[in-house]
Amino acid sequence: MGDQISTQAPSLGNLIGELLDHGIPEAILFAVLLLAGMSILYYTLRTGVPPMPSHPSARRAVFRLIPESFAPVTIYELGCGWGGMAFELAARYPEARVVGIELSPLPWLVCHIRKLFQRRPNLEIRRADFLKCDLADADLVFCYLMVAPMRGLERKLAGDMQPGSLVITSTFAMPEWMAETVETVPEATSAQIYRYRVPG
Repeated sequence: MGDQISTQAPSLGNLIGELLDHGIPEAILFAVLLLAGMSILYYTLRTGVPPMPSHPSARRAVFRLIPESFAPVTIYELGCGWGGMAFELAARYPEARVVGIELSPLPWLVCHIRKLFQRRPNLEIRRADFLKCDLADADLVFCYLMVAPMRGLERKLAGDMQPGSLVITSTFAMPEWMAETVETVPEATSAQIYRYRVPG
């Protein structure tokens, strides 16, 4: 009889054996990439927010919406992901304390590695759920999240922050607050950047 083609899925043992046949480094690399992917997927499902970097044009729009006379003492980026915006905020406001909060461990780790090369003495990267953090000392909060967490965040900021404090969101609006200013960014698929003042 001719060779038969197996229709059975390979077992985990067979898969590991095939990987090891390619060498230990390749097997380790595969395992690391697999774990990294699973970690990103798990925390995306848990939080409802993938670690998507902001478009450079959207980041420039954020800075345009911060008043020139504004001199923040404490800035938070909620869900700072890979750190692009947090690092720019720390560079733009060297006298301010900038705190990037990220729950997903892989982006959090990447931010710490970035700090080794892009030194920002005023930047703190914190691994935490921002809905459980005390944000009472924030003068400015920035976030680029998704629709699902915005209602809970709105309640959180209204309860923690001082009335009149500045909140800027990218792409996703606060469900109840009235935006003070909105800027559309055509280069970032017409994303909208919203500036709010915490109601009092």
